[in-house]
Amino acid sequence: MQITSAAEIQNNQATYLIYGPPGMGKTSSIKFFPGKTLVLDVDRTTKVLKGQPDIDIAYVSNTNTWEEWGKIILDLDKNYRNKYDNIVVDNISELERCLLSDLGSKGKNKGVPSQGDYQYMQFRVVNSLRYLKNLGANLIWTAWETDDLYTDSSGQQYNRSYPQINKKILNNVLGLCDVVGRILVNTDGERGFVLSASNSTYAKNQLDDRKGCLQNELIQKN
Repeated sequence: MQITSAAEIQNNQATYLIYGPPGMGKTSSIKFFPGKTLVLDVDRTTKVLKGQPDIDIAYVSNTNTWEEWGKIILDLDKNYRNKYDNIVVDNISELERCLLSDLGSKGKNKGVPSQGDYQYMQFRVVNSLRYLKNLGANLIWTAWETDDLYTDSSGQQYNRSYPQINKKILNNVLGLCDVVGRILVNTDGERGFVLSASNSTYAKNQLDDRKGCLQNELIQKN
């Protein structure tokens, strides 16, 4: 074993997942990330970043997604390690659908993904997250929001909001993130993130003691 004292840890990079309904401001939040940012655009919503000098955008194919996504991961490792302060995948909900659609189109079920295709997608998404965490940058995944009826241990029911990610890998993906934030708009029109979990919202913050933050405060400068 290679043992390191916690007092000697120097790596400040973290993994974030931010989620909310379409149009709530997830992609716009990228404008506020400190340093140089690379956005892997899956859902084609990066027009809101037009004119930002410290943001580069790479468009991920939404038809030949399975093969191209694998090449992108390898290219990042080979040619772009430690070249960006932030790497953003925008967004994971659409990435899952594109991977499944591509696999289904190559199958024998008239474009409908098979059960095996779902398993392939699940492993690729989780493995991609693990891989991207090692590129020397903050990793930020965006996701759309979904909800369900949640019953706690006492039998009380709540409408619960959480990221729209395949339920088979939901806990795995969220467990690999340091911060999970739900974007909301307050009565004054300010956008911000909920960083503290409740019965109605999935959120967490393992970096500091903040329970919420404004949109421009999510990633703090070192």
